[in-house]
Amino acid sequence: MSDICVIGMGYVGLPAAIMFGKAGHTVHGVDINTALVNSINKGEIGAEEPGLRDALAEALANDRLSVSETPSAADVFVIAVPTPINDDHSPDLSYVVNACRSITESLAAGNLVVIESTIPPGVTVNTVAPVLEESGLKAGGDFSLAYCPERVLPGNVMAEIVGNDRIIGGIDSESTNRAAELYRSFVTGTLHESDATTAEMVKLAENTYRDVNIALANTIANISESVGVSAWDVVEMANKHPRVDLLKPGPGVGGHCIPVDPWFLVAADETSSGLIQSARSVNDGQPSLIARMALTVADGVASPRIAILGAAYKPGVSDARDSPTAHLVRVLSEADAQVTVHDPQVKSFTPSLTENVVDAVTDADVIVVMVAHPEYDVLDPARLASHMRARSVIDTSNILDRDVWTGAGFDFHRYAEPN
Repeated sequence: MSDICVIGMGYVGLPAAIMFGKAGHTVHGVDINTALVNSINKGEIGAEEPGLRDALAEALANDRLSVSETPSAADVFVIAVPTPINDDHSPDLSYVVNACRSITESLAAGNLVVIESTIPPGVTVNTVAPVLEESGLKAGGDFSLAYCPERVLPGNVMAEIVGNDRIIGGIDSESTNRAAELYRSFVTGTLHESDATTAEMVKLAENTYRDVNIALANTIANISESVGVSAWDVVEMANKHPRVDLLKPGPGVGGHCIPVDPWFLVAADETSSGLIQSARSVNDGQPSLIARMALTVADGVASPRIAILGAAYKPGVSDARDSPTAHLVRVLSEADAQVTVHDPQVKSFTPSLTENVVDAVTDADVIVVMVAHPEYDVLDPARLASHMRARSVIDTSNILDRDVWTGAGFDFHRYAEPN
């Protein structure tokens, strides 16, 4: 078993550190966020990830995990830090570069370094390796270097980090073999061995595939609405074809992966990535489309009061990073609308979340259901109507019963179908 130092204690790094510890390795986690470090060492986490809190408590109790702000000597270093994009959509590699630079003083001959952060193709070889070589050691000669991207779904991380297949791509065959041996200690899925740049491309292709297909669904939805038919019916019936599997349309794409990763492919080859850029434009434009819909429904009301239900980037999670609701709030606020937001799972958001749905809709003119949380399937429209200034609702995800809401006196609108 190895001593492992994991840099980055976020949504990816902490579960990885815990699973390495559970497999018998001794793990030291590192993060520059002092408050996060202190919380983890107390067994406290903000993310509502099933099984994560108990697994952390077990790792701490068994002395398999310690966390601080400073890297320490280890046999293996795992880099799991964010890779956001800049305002111009170019990749921001500063977190990865700084994390790699932070371990150069601890790096020793015979070590293995694994990058889990999502990065553009070629970065492991052309950026990460040179930074690590500032230690005076040679990548592929003195130490091994591999890329192994995470493949987990928020809300099911603890199961998927073990059971999902993984891509292992080293800068040479020894690096690939050593990284595969490391992940084999807890991963039950198949380990697919390749080279670093191919592994980088695989990760980006996976998320870009999803983004492009969501954009196709949204485009079909917008065209369906413009010609006067229900996109929900179109998708349902088109999927009766044995070789068609359209996704459902929605109010946008959020989270830390899908809205970001396609831009890494654009950065690698802007000329060949027109389809990818178009898909990003479609999906990024959805919140503005919903905003226009809400303002139209509230037509004639000065400074309309709009209650948004759902702040998470998708149903069933507490993660609101880059959520469509965040974009919607900005657009509505710029249009002088007064906005309230409720979410049963998200803990922190701007503007501050209301404690319950009734507080959110009190004196509102329009309700916009942005996230298909199960809690919103069972709302009592008659109860909500009694607290509102006007009675209009917009269902962006096809989860509300039109007859029930119209029966309660609501002016009912659903995205992607005639209203």
